[in-house]
Amino acid sequence: MPLLIVAPLEAAPADLRRIEALRRRHDPAHGLIPAHVTLVFPFEEIGAQAAASHVAAVAARQAAVALRLSAVLAMRDEMADRSRVFLVPDRGRAEIEQLHDALYDGLFAAVLRTDIPYIPHVTVAVLDHHDEAEVLAREIGQVGIAARISRLQLADFDGRALTILDETLLQS
Repeated sequence: MPLLIVAPLEAAPADLRRIEALRRRHDPAHGLIPAHVTLVFPFEEIGAQAAASHVAAVAARQAAVALRLSAVLAMRDEMADRSRVFLVPDRGRAEIEQLHDALYDGLFAAVLRTDIPYIPHVTVAVLDHHDEAEVLAREIGQVGIAARISRLQLADFDGRALTILDETLLQS
């Protein structure tokens, strides 16, 4: 089953309720996993134990990331015939990109998806038509949500359920 690495989003309760309300209405994965930033796309080539060791080694060198989700983007899904709406950080974006790059170094280099541009984000909607995604992005408008990521989770996803296999804290 595919594994992936995510960072759960931490924010003020009112902001998390706002994000989760959007996800509940527009994201079929809402019930599977809370709001998060995906750092490593699904992979099957590396075992869970080796993946967890690699994640722990990267986390030991990485500070927690403070971010501000500020922009809303409608993006065509590179892996399926649909579009997504993302909340994208302006503050913390470079640090998330560096963490993504560090995770794909070494052991994970062989599973790097160069066909998918990496944009740090929190998905709030998955829609069948790109014009619907663009309308929703405009309706959401600008946001200014202060958030943080301080944990990395190695998860197993079988298409119906997500199971957290390991969790590692970033440096505080």
